[in-house]
Amino acid sequence: MKKKLFLITILSAICFLGAKADVDPDFHIYLCFGQSNMEGNAQWETVDNKFVDERVQMLSTCNFDNPKRKLGEWYTAYCPIVNPIGKLGPTDYFGRTMVAALPTNVKVGVVAVAMGGSPIEMFDKDKYEEKLKSSPTDWWAQLSKNYYGGNPYGRLIEMAKKAQEVGVIKGILLHQGCSNNGDPKWPDMVKKIYNDILTDLNLKAKDVPIFVGETEYAEMGGGCSLHNTVVASIPSVIPTGHVVSAEGIPGNGQDPWHFSAVGYRIFGKRYAIEVLKAKGLEPKANPEYDMPDNLKNFFTPKSYNDYIVDEPGALLTLTLICTYADNHKEEIKEVKYTSNDFKIRGSKVKLGEAGTKGTVTATYTDFLGEHQVTITLEASSSTAISDVRNVEESHTVYSLDGRRVNAKALRPGVYVSNGKKFVQK
Repeated sequence: MKKKLFLITILSAICFLGAKADVDPDFHIYLCFGQSNMEGNAQWETVDNKFVDERVQMLSTCNFDNPKRKLGEWYTAYCPIVNPIGKLGPTDYFGRTMVAALPTNVKVGVVAVAMGGSPIEMFDKDKYEEKLKSSPTDWWAQLSKNYYGGNPYGRLIEMAKKAQEVGVIKGILLHQGCSNNGDPKWPDMVKKIYNDILTDLNLKAKDVPIFVGETEYAEMGGGCSLHNTVVASIPSVIPTGHVVSAEGIPGNGQDPWHFSAVGYRIFGKRYAIEVLKAKGLEPKANPEYDMPDNLKNFFTPKSYNDYIVDEPGALLTLTLICTYADNHKEEIKEVKYTSNDFKIRGSKVKLGEAGTKGTVTATYTDFLGEHQVTITLEASSSTAISDVRNVEESHTVYSLDGRRVNAKALRPGVYVSNGKKFVQK
């Protein structure tokens, strides 16, 4: 009998060690919860799903139809991250900024549960049932039932435990407030939820700080800015609590609660910056990560194709290739170029002719934001422009933001053709 018990003990220990061996210490997990701003409220753009590093992962906390995702499975963090009706939010650029700043062997995973309009009580395991009963038809109540089995906190813990099987939880991100705008009890409610999470996941506060984002500022059109007075008290109520500033972050201009797509990109970066600071790390680039410091050079491929710059200041659309220090390349299409005055040949310069040269300023957007770079073009250089058309021959029409449009189906507005602006009535 003793031998049998001994063997069972040994086998159990082996199984336990085997399970622990699957945990990757370089897979950093962040739990995210809140209401609509954490859920994501701005429609993502092409660029937002173009530059997503596979090192940024999301654990699906509900089932998705489009894209197809299964509850409890890991995926590369393409929009939407939080739930099927969520959009671009702070989790997107939080993960991208983190992996851009951390060693290449580190992965970052987000586990997010959020519902638009949700009061903070929906994440209190002792209060959510009462809250649901009191407001069963509210939007957040329906989302809770549709995606999280009516228990958002329970789903967050369930998925967090699954995440602990493969990685290490490093922090918690919260954005919530408009539904509890200015409530002086809110910081204590957050503290209880935070402590419950730590207890239920067997975590220590010193290892897992919480990062709380401010609401949209009044001067940016925010209608819940009063809540920032209680958000400011988080560090005094929770010693391991940190505030993420929303100062200057633009709203969507449509309602008083939500940020714009640009705003969410900035906010995600700011969450990452606060996390890095808490780790004692300095951001690799400037405080807003406006420029990746590992960028080696830029060039455009193929040949000049006898492209003619019709007028100084003309807005052109080209293709840009950026090469990083590790020699991997990213193709960035639809780059907006503004031509400078090519004085060698006057305002019209046929760049394909020998000896001609000039400079253009390219504005492009990647996973770290919007950047500008000046490129010198020389006919004898291997650097060249491609995928463009002769403006004089094609009479291509562009919108003022540089997008090529159908010249035969123009809506009323101002456009650019042959380097000149015109009004379509």
